[in-house]
Amino acid sequence: MLKITKLEVQKKNKERLNLFINNEFEMGIDQATYIYFNLRKDMEVTKEQLQKIKDYDQYRQALNQAIIYLSHKKRTELEVEQYLTDKEYSYDLVKDVIDYCKNNRYINHEDYIESLKNTILKTTDKGPDHFERVAKEKGLSNDLILKYKSKFEEEMSDDRIINIANKIMSKKKQPPNRLKQSIVQTLQQRGYAFSLINEHLTDLNIEPTSDDVENILMKDLEKVYNKYQKKYNGYELKTHVVQALARKGYTFDMINDKLRESGIVDE
Repeated sequence: MLKITKLEVQKKNKERLNLFINNEFEMGIDQATYIYFNLRKDMEVTKEQLQKIKDYDQYRQALNQAIIYLSHKKRTELEVEQYLTDKEYSYDLVKDVIDYCKNNRYINHEDYIESLKNTILKTTDKGPDHFERVAKEKGLSNDLILKYKSKFEEEMSDDRIINIANKIMSKKKQPPNRLKQSIVQTLQQRGYAFSLINEHLTDLNIEPTSDDVENILMKDLEKVYNKYQKKYNGYELKTHVVQALARKGYTFDMINDKLRESGIVDE
């Protein structure tokens, strides 16, 4: 016969109790488990009942850990599942905990994705595609992602892409074609689709002044020439210099004019 002979509050955790069966320590349980099974001293229990008590208490432990985890910041179902799985809780137990959290709105994907959208819009310069990638990584459904990606695009300020492009232009001193490529590539890396970028390119004053281009080309020419003159000379040197500058976006006419002007190539 199995009998509960003692129930005592733990010294280090007042929320948990030690359960003794036949005067021997059996397990620790929390207050909710104690109440759920209406446990009391001298109560007789079967092995099956003891197992149910253990299982329920483990569920309670997992649930408490999940709620604490969720209290720090909003999380998705996938994040909570990974968190509890890493703590080696069983699949069925994790599922039960997640169901409880969803039913009681501790996990709320609509609220989560709304916050994600607002955070990216207001605190970063990232675009809709970046938002979509992050949402997918968090395990959110495609329908929800598409719905809020559309909202993201609607709420973007009209000058968001222009402002980012202008910052890129202020930092990069390149010929027009190369500068345009840099702007497009950087915006795509930050999560803007090319179709969206293309809508705004005509609003940008990408063309620098002729003096700017001259100065940029001259600096690039000096760097490239100093690099290749250590290995080549004559026609071979000129060929490597021209090819290197062409890759940077300069036209052959611009390059040859500057080569002649610099004295590297005779008139």
